[in-house]
Amino acid sequence: MSVKGFKIKPLALAAGIDPSQLSRMLRGVRHWSIPHLQAVARVLKVQIGDLTDEIIAVPIVGEIDALSEVPYPGEVRQNGEYTSLPLLFIAESKRAFKLDQLYALLVKDDSFEPFLLKGARLIVERDGEKAERGLVVYCNEIGILRLGRLFFHDDHLLLRSLSPKSKDLILPRRHLASMDRVVGQMFI
Repeated sequence: MSVKGFKIKPLALAAGIDPSQLSRMLRGVRHWSIPHLQAVARVLKVQIGDLTDEIIAVPIVGEIDALSEVPYPGEVRQNGEYTSLPLLFIAESKRAFKLDQLYALLVKDDSFEPFLLKGARLIVERDGEKAERGLVVYCNEIGILRLGRLFFHDDHLLLRSLSPKSKDLILPRRHLASMDRVVGQMFI
C-alpha cells in the first residue's frame, strides 16, 4: 500500500511514526491523532485537511445571552445536541486540546453584538488553568455562567463584559480556576 507515491514504511519513518501504527491508521483500525496527522502532512507537503475530512461532534450544553442567568453545565454531557467541528480547526489552532473537554454554547440573541452574533456556536475548552487573555466563560460562586474578555492586572483578573447591559467583574486571581477558555466560534 502506498500514499501519494510513498510506501508505508518510508513514509512512517520520515514522519517519525511506527510503520505498523501508520498502517493501522491508514486502514481505519486505529484513530489518527493530531500529531500524527501533522507529521504525515509535513512529509507529504499537504495540508491536514487534504488527509482527512473527519468531524468532531462537540456537545451543545446550553444557550447563553448577556442578560439571562445560565447555569454552568457541570460536566459535559452527551445530550443529543451537537455542533460539528472540523478536525482541521483543531489541527490549525496550534494548541493541544483535550477533545473530551470541549463543549459548545449557542449565542441565543443579539445581546453580545457587535462582538458575537446571534446563532454563533462558541467552542469552549474546560480547563481554567489554561485560561488566558481573551474570551472566557466564568462560573461564579452560585454556578451561573458569565461570558467576557479576560485581562490580568497584578493579582487580580478583570472580566470585561461584552454587553453594555452587564457589569465588568474584578476578581482575585484564584478565580482563574473557574474559567474555561473560548477556543473558537462556528456559524452554521
